[in-house]
Amino acid sequence: MNRRSTTRRVLPVLAALLVTCQAARSAQAQQLILKGEYGLMAGTQAPPGLYAGLLGGISWADELRGPNGNKVPSGDASFNQYYFGPLVSWVSNIKILGGNYGAVLAVPFANVTTDFPRLDVSNSTSFGLSQLWIVPVNIGWHFSQADVMFQYAFYPPTGRYTPGASNNTGLGMWCNEVSVLSTVFFDEKKNFHASASLFYDINSKKQGTDWTTGNPITLMYGVGANYGSGQLFKGWAGVAGYAQWQVTETHGADVPGFIAANKTQIYALGPEFTTLQGALTIRYFWQFGGKFSTQGRGLYVQFAVPI
Repeated sequence: MNRRSTTRRVLPVLAALLVTCQAARSAQAQQLILKGEYGLMAGTQAPPGLYAGLLGGISWADELRGPNGNKVPSGDASFNQYYFGPLVSWVSNIKILGGNYGAVLAVPFANVTTDFPRLDVSNSTSFGLSQLWIVPVNIGWHFSQADVMFQYAFYPPTGRYTPGASNNTGLGMWCNEVSVLSTVFFDEKKNFHASASLFYDINSKKQGTDWTTGNPITLMYGVGANYGSGQLFKGWAGVAGYAQWQVTETHGADVPGFIAANKTQIYALGPEFTTLQGALTIRYFWQFGGKFSTQGRGLYVQFAVPI
């Protein structure tokens, strides 16, 4: 077989692989919830007050997992996401069913890059406004050995979006989200604790196309302990993780058959370190167990202080 014939056979295979990579990346990235946003002390509402800060993160993906979790050869391809933005939260003294009422607003900016050197493909959306995260209902309860929060949130279709465009920073859809977050303390001084938070997202049809992304259930959790006794460098540290399962089909006339026929799944685990009396949180994750998704590593950072 001559070199030209080999090239003619290999390039279509690589092109098909790129389409598959982008489809799986797309299927996973169609979810608006920031995986890893919550970890330790997730169910513990802050004291009443107004808080402002920043959130940000990076997701590095260099593996592609097929529908059965098998690793799909993708060479040195990479699919990365970068985001950051201001965060404002408010906790009031208003009581609802015995819990404190609060609200949260995040305004993220995002950039997604795709690199596939073997096909000379390199694309970046460039940074732009993504979809707002608005939490109009946040209610927190404090018990002797546990804290619990209930949240209702929604993501309006802000951000740059055109069906089929390569520079989208929004997903062109509404999403409603309900969640229950909890923290359990194992000792009277509340130095040792675990948390679990469950989220369910309901996605609408995308603007300008007949495409409705399947809804996910996301679990975020953590186990750790407090450290420090001073007025500044004290906080908590431990292990945090998350799991996400797409539980309904992606459907619509514009959805390719192999995307409609598969659901995404991903898990992650890593360290969490929180300091400055809870003002600064850093989480790092290694992903595993992916199905019909990309897989790699992630970093989440949040800083918020009372104002």
